[in-house]
Amino acid sequence: MRGQLLRRPSPAMIVALIALVCALTGSAWAALGKNTVGPKQLKKNAITTAKIKKEAVTANKVKKGTLTGTQINLAKLGTVPSAQLANSIPPAEPTHLVGAPGEPGFENGSGNLGGSGGVRVNSVGFYKDHEGIVHLEGIAKVGGTTGSASVFTLPPGYRPPAATVLIFEQVQAASTIIGGTNAFGESVDLSGKVVGQAGKLVVLDGITYRAGS
Repeated sequence: MRGQLLRRPSPAMIVALIALVCALTGSAWAALGKNTVGPKQLKKNAITTAKIKKEAVTANKVKKGTLTGTQINLAKLGTVPSAQLANSIPPAEPTHLVGAPGEPGFENGSGNLGGSGGVRVNSVGFYKDHEGIVHLEGIAKVGGTTGSASVFTLPPGYRPPAATVLIFEQVQAASTIIGGTNAFGESVDLSGKVVGQAGKLVVLDGITYRAGS
């Protein structure tokens, strides 16, 4: 009837309704048990930086090749320890200066060019690096007046391969000849000899070769 007042639900009815709601939703709550939430249940971008525990992400969780210089602050990286291989490489030996005590001497009146006008040039010498490459240094003036003459003799271990002669073009239309052990030229024993044209200069700076004997 139009004039009839609506009756309020009784307390018993309200309690019954609450119990019904709990019964209907309780199964959903029970479903979210341990190990029940997976990637499909997570909303996109739901996990933010603030939600991740400090130092929770370890190296094993980072995909290989995904971190680059853009993500890494290089200024905060510590000093990288020297590799064992690098530590095992010996330094190059000091230069053996020709004419010094205990070293090969100059021959046939040859000697260091020296310097003039405040300009200094390297003294004649040689050394071998850790890879077995011989390096020659300095500028020498070859003794003698005619033909060819030896400047000094390289000791064994610093010579080119046996029975081999190396020829290097020089200034003043001259050449430098370096002989390995048992190397001969026109019946002349060139074993270890560094030979140039008499009275001219021999520039040894920049001459390198692999030691043979």
